[in-house]
Amino acid sequence: MAEPEGEPARDKGFKARKREDHALVLIEELRGNLRDVIKVRRILRELGRYYDPVLGGAIMDIVHQRAVTEALEAGRVADALAMIDERYRLYIKDRAHLGRGEGA
Repeated sequence: MAEPEGEPARDKGFKARKREDHALVLIEELRGNLRDVIKVRRILRELGRYYDPVLGGAIMDIVHQRAVTEALEAGRVADALAMIDERYRLYIKDRAHLGRGEGA
């Protein structure tokens, strides 16, 4: 149905809006703060609260949280980043069909 001239287009509602994936925002924040272990711990705890049914658990479970933190505390930033990137890839792998994968 076309809108009458001069009238603003009606909002199509909640379903028409693309929702932001807060877990992906947190992962980006995590990547950008690898030198700040305190902030990293906070972000990892928050990511641990996000359940992913595809993974069958938390996006960043306690084992991965500890491994990332230990790597950073030991100065192995590249190792921590590799673990974060692996969890990210697992998280987005099955979401491409939802328009939430790489390049979306």
